[in-house]
Order: sequence, then C-alpha cells, then structure tokens
Amino acid sequence: MKQLLPIVLGLLAHPALASDFEFGVGLDLAVDLGDAGLDQGDANMGAGPVFRAPIRWTPQPIIAVRADPFVSFHSGQDRVEWTQFDGNVGYASEDHWTLLTQMGVTVGPEISPWPQSKISPYAGTNVGVAWARHWHSFKGASAVLLDPAKNDVSSGSNIDPYTDQMVPMVGLHTGVRFHDILPFAIEAELGYNVAFMRRAPLKKARPALDAERAAYGFNPLRIGINAVFVR
Repeated sequence: MKQLLPIVLGLLAHPALASDFEFGVGLDLAVDLGDAGLDQGDANMGAGPVFRAPIRWTPQPIIAVRADPFVSFHSGQDRVEWTQFDGNVGYASEDHWTLLTQMGVTVGPEISPWPQSKISPYAGTNVGVAWARHWHSFKGASAVLLDPAKNDVSSGSNIDPYTDQMVPMVGLHTGVRFHDILPFAIEAELGYNVAFMRRAPLKKARPALDAERAAYGFNPLRIGINAVFVR
C-alpha cells in the first residue's frame, strides 16, 4: 500500500492533455452470441452493423470518461407466443423474420496506460440504455396475429406487429489506437455487451390473442474501427 500511494498521487498530479475532449465515428460488425444460461429456442438476432459516435473526456492522460451514442440493426428470429380459442390453446412462432433496431448510449471509464505512444492500447467498461424495437414479418400460421383493423395485409410496406421497450445493458471493450498514420487517430476495437430483452406485448396484433414476444438474452460481440478527432 505504501508503494501504491505515490503512484496514484503521481497519476492524479500529472498534467492534463492539451485537449480534454475527443470526438469520433465508429462502425462495428456485431454478432449475437445468445445466452447459454437461458433456454430461448431459436431466438437469435444474428449479425448486424452498429454505428457509433464515441466521445471522450480526458481529465488525466491515462484516464478518460467515454460515451458512445449508437444505432444498431440486427436481423434474425425471436419467439412470439399467443393463444387462440378463448385462450385455451397456446401457439408460438420462431421461424418468422425479425429486425431488431436499437438507439441508445453507453457511458463508462476507460484507461490508456501509454497515451503518447504511436501504438496505444486501451480498455474500458460501460453501462447504458437503449430503446429497442423488434419488427416482424408474419406469414403462414403466424399471419393470424395481424389485426385487420390496424394492418393492410395487401401492402408490401405494412409494418407487422412490433414491440417497443427500454433495455439496460453493461459491457466492456478493448482496443489499440494508431497515431501518425492519418490526420486523425485510428482505433481497432473489440467489445462485448450484455442485455436482457424482457417479455413484451405486440402492438398492432389482434387484442384477443394476447400476443407477446418472449424474453431472451441479447449478448453481442462486436469488432470495429473508430476514427477519432482531437478538439
């Protein structure tokens, strides 16, 4: 402890960078790994793009607070459940097409041990929240979910029953920053997030069917690149 205290005090006393703020743009490919601890059938959102805008505040050279506003798109399958015949018979569908769209932000601390190096590694954690919508395309047996009062089944642009919800999440990331290659810094990054999509009712579905999207774990692993501009 006596040896650690001077190191900590030295870091806090280190002069701040000339610029305390950084702004960037990022693009990831994310793949849903599912949740091994949860029996979620064939529900899996597969792969999709994530568009981010990382923002860093750097009060000290090796320490930063990072925020990542993001928008993501994943296509795959979820599980939709409903009842028929006055609620006496249960049905489910896992083979329809689903699009998951998210818009949210994560925030958390980040460290970079050698910030002035031409190749600088970094790592961080984050917590956040996203607005998630599951869009569906129901055909065949699951087409019974379409409420004719709210759906135009003859229109190719009809939005089938969907769900909306706010989703908390946690994650971590690590990456490497490259300086002196371009006028801005380039970062190669690997990240992993954990979120739980709780059960949600379907909007625009037949009210008598009590249709709901079943809960599942959404745990995407992402790999991507950032372009970072120092202000």
